Amino acid sequence: MPVDPVRDAAIEVLLRVFEKGHKTNEAIERTIQRKGNRLSSRGRRFMTQLVYGTTRYIKLCDYILAPLLTQPIDKLPISIRMILRMGIYQSMFLNSVTFPSMVHTSVDLAKKWGHAGTARLCNAVLKRVPQNIEDAVLPDKDEDFAYYLSIRYSLEHWLCKCWVELHGPQKAKSICAASNIEAPASIRVNTTLTTREKLLQQLKKLEVAATPHEIIPDAIILGDPAPVKSKAFQQGHFYIQDPASMLPPYLLEPEAGETILDMCASPGGKSTHIAQLTNCQAHLICNDMGAKNYWRISDNIERLQLNNLSCVISDATELPYTGPFDRIMLDAPCTGMGTFRRHPELKYRMGPKAPRKLAKTQLKLLRSAIEVCKIGGVIVYSVCTFSPEETEELATTITGELPVTLEDGPAWLEPWKITTGQYKILPNEDLLDGFYLMRLRKQS
Repeated sequence: MPVDPVRDAAIEVLLRVFEKGHKTNEAIERTIQRKGNRLSSRGRRFMTQLVYGTTRYIKLCDYILAPLLTQPIDKLPISIRMILRMGIYQSMFLNSVTFPSMVHTSVDLAKKWGHAGTARLCNAVLKRVPQNIEDAVLPDKDEDFAYYLSIRYSLEHWLCKCWVELHGPQKAKSICAASNIEAPASIRVNTTLTTREKLLQQLKKLEVAATPHEIIPDAIILGDPAPVKSKAFQQGHFYIQDPASMLPPYLLEPEAGETILDMCASPGGKSTHIAQLTNCQAHLICNDMGAKNYWRISDNIERLQLNNLSCVISDATELPYTGPFDRIMLDAPCTGMGTFRRHPELKYRMGPKAPRKLAKTQLKLLRSAIEVCKIGGVIVYSVCTFSPEETEELATTITGELPVTLEDGPAWLEPWKITTGQYKILPNEDLLDGFYLMRLRKQS
């Protein structure tokens, strides 16, 4: 029998992610572009669900597979590993797929990606896997709760242990669970071209479910994928973005007439938002490394039809200008643990040394920002993570080392304030990505 083209495409994407190191969303987009019209819109949605779901539960799938195999799973070809994992994900989490269908489509895939022997192996193994998560035999919660969490929610044991120690067992469990849910699509209104009310009307005509965010201005939560083929998108009426990542420009409070630097600007979400908030009346420099990032920023600026933004390629730890800048945005590279629900592959690429290692880079970037900021100027630091090393500990270090003080931003950010000038969102709060922000004022 011919293989199911949707599941076959899903295996292709999973191999891009786990064999070649691609990002999940980029691997999906590349496969959809290459497959062209061979996948229906429904098929593309199902393929995306299979890829994200399987990626989210790799460790759980391997734990279930281990006693069913006569050899370590790592000894199997990676394509067969992915077929087995995707089969278990379908069996335990997708009510829309029958158990017999899961088995025979997986066997067909094993014939294509392997041989008759691997097909027999998949058939024998998958017929014995649990048919729902409740039937799975998991590690004993009482013996090692962090290990239980790491298997149940497919996270690294060291990370679950950290979360249990920092937040307590129940809150840690809530964070783990939230890190695995499917994130809703969300967009930011480009207020230089339209209003939230007008865009909501456009989305309604497109039959896209949409509701305004209760707290964050210009944010819209979608019940459907963002309509990227619509005129509204192509003409720059909105930018696809999680509401949490919209907060840093609001904390920066940019004003018309100022000179502003966005140090790590790609792909341009915060730069273009800053431009919006000043109605393009500020001079904004968008800085990042590499030609690819330069063009990503430029493309977004062009689509959103914004002015007074200049793109510069440079290492932000060694900026090619002395300033002084009135305001500086530093959305720093980080572990990204606040975005696991959108980028589940990051769960398996982040080692225990990553938070401390990245904190050193973040500290260098902050020093660079403070150096080119004018006296009395404002610096906003943000990261889509919540490890202590990259957040509160970094705030303590920088305020003790250099002439900067923490200060509060707008009052409406109060729900996420943890102390003066510092704000944090955990993934289990408000259905947002995990995020941390701090606002600094440079002193003389």
